[in-house]
Amino acid sequence: MAAGLIRTVKATSRTVHEPPDLIERLRAQVPFIMAMWHGQFMMLADLNTREFNVSAMVARHGDAEIMAHVLKKFGISAIRGAGAGRRKKNRGGVYALRAAHHALEQGTIVAMTADVPASKPRVAGDGIVTLARLSGRPIIPVAAATSRYAVLNTWSKMTVNMPFSKLAVVGGDPIFVAADADDAAMEKARLAVENSLNAVTARAYALAKQSDQQASDAPLAL
Repeated sequence: MAAGLIRTVKATSRTVHEPPDLIERLRAQVPFIMAMWHGQFMMLADLNTREFNVSAMVARHGDAEIMAHVLKKFGISAIRGAGAGRRKKNRGGVYALRAAHHALEQGTIVAMTADVPASKPRVAGDGIVTLARLSGRPIIPVAAATSRYAVLNTWSKMTVNMPFSKLAVVGGDPIFVAADADDAAMEKARLAVENSLNAVTARAYALAKQSDQQASDAPLAL
């Protein structure tokens, strides 16, 4: 049902992307780390035409199992594990980091949420910048928003996008982390990811609310 809803939203919505050459810019950076916020990723599952291999970092709990099955419908494999978060529990984060690093080495795009579950939403964690430092691959913040949506009462304010909308997908500039980055440089990179994700998310919602006459009918596929 979830996969069907995503396809229906995509099929019935007018799509605009920013910058206009977003797809070409993403292709030029493959393999890259696609960053998103928890709760704002529903329509990003359809950014895959099987042109490139894509893996997504997915937690090991029951709800995440459902998400893994949904992603599989779009040809996206799952890397199971997540950061410890404020509870400091072993949630397979080390395994997931190694698996994601290996996937990038093999030319696979790795998609992951920047914020850590059960922590403050929309605050980037250290995991995503650590992966960028180890792999040498860029982080590209991406956000998608629709003019019609529902917000669930969850810690991340999970957004369910609705059909017959205007769909906006926005990408930020690549963020690289040097292999020899010290603590100060890592914190600077973490803040850059956080600020860029907030910016592209706000921009996606702003575009989605604009007049449909300003939207492009060109489909978005990656």
